[in-house]
Amino acid sequence: LKVNPEARVCLLPIVAGFVGADAVGVALATRIYESPEVKIAADIGTNGEILLGSRDHLWACSAPAGPALEGAQIRHGMRGALGAIDKVAIDDDVRLHTIGETPALGICGSGLIDAIAGMLDAGILDWRGLIRVEDREHLPPRLRERVVMLGKERRFILARPGEAGATQEIVLTQEDVRQVQLCKSAIASGIRILQRAAGIPGDSVAELMLAGGFGNYISIRSALRIGLIPPFPEEKIRYVGNAALLGAQLCLVSETERARAESIARQIEHVSLAAHPDFQEIFVDAMNFPRN
Repeated sequence: LKVNPEARVCLLPIVAGFVGADAVGVALATRIYESPEVKIAADIGTNGEILLGSRDHLWACSAPAGPALEGAQIRHGMRGALGAIDKVAIDDDVRLHTIGETPALGICGSGLIDAIAGMLDAGILDWRGLIRVEDREHLPPRLRERVVMLGKERRFILARPGEAGATQEIVLTQEDVRQVQLCKSAIASGIRILQRAAGIPGDSVAELMLAGGFGNYISIRSALRIGLIPPFPEEKIRYVGNAALLGAQLCLVSETERARAESIARQIEHVSLAAHPDFQEIFVDAMNFPRN
């Protein structure tokens, strides 16, 4: 680390398993441990970390979402950089927005969630996640031309060369959709398992906080549509930014916060998803999209 030779490096405590210092940072930044009401904080990323509880008790789990929403494992996926498709709207055709409004190079996580939500609403995808090539005749003409079969691969064309400045065809494949289903199922299952472990139904949750460098940019409506997060009223869901980073900054400037981090880490009850008897059933169910 290129810092002052006399500098001290402090590491925040972990909770257990893969629930690490990020979760402690989120707890510090959101003050969930002080809340009189039950809240959920979901730090969405490759290793999603979820907190649920109030000042009375806190539970946490690690949701192995994988890197799909950060660009990996997606045919034309990329991180949220210049040229990434970050917003998608689908009506009678596809409308795209890119970061920096520069020519489209690929699609990042927020655009991916928008695209899947739009495909569901348009009838391009069914609730099981199948790209409905056989039923494309029911789609508006411009959308119909975008639903194709290449060999045995089902595809949806987001951008042809020239559209949104793209120099190559940008598509979502059937395998891309499956990767998103695995990712969103991990996050959704983690939240459901914590609710079950705590015995807290959805209507008893006062607020769902979306955290993380990625979580701050996703459309709440699209996240609800694909089932990435539970069907809470939109007014109960808010962005809290990169809460893990903010928690680290608090500890950097305050010894009191550093001591509080140690105390919080000891108080959080770790819930192992893999060891929970209902996990497999909940995970498989969450793979499907909501039938809206």
